[in-house]
Amino acid sequence: MRADNEGKNIVGMLLEHYPGMTEGELERVEAEACARWPLQACLIVHRVGALKPGDNIVLVITASRHRQAAFSAAEFLMDYLKSNAPFWKKETDAEGHAGWVEARASDERATERWQLPSRADD
Repeated sequence: MRADNEGKNIVGMLLEHYPGMTEGELERVEAEACARWPLQACLIVHRVGALKPGDNIVLVITASRHRQAAFSAAEFLMDYLKSNAPFWKKETDAEGHAGWVEARASDERATERWQLPSRADD
């Protein structure tokens, strides 16, 4: 977790999720990564709860016989987690103001490269 977000001095974050639903969605996106790339293993670990600046939030591990497949799959998973995963972040700044973090346009654009072409018969 970074202490600076768009010029605000962030002192804490609350990361929320819906137990069961969130884990199921993470399993689904892991399976998608395994279907897209020849992975031997894939793992996502994502923290929830109260966090402070400097805390690690997410760990993504991919293993493949081919390094580019592992790198691409890890990028795919990180882009998904940043923009589409069912987590909600509430930041608190040094003045005590709290607010929900909105998705950034740059994160949304990053996911566009992973869109599969639509099939003509759909």
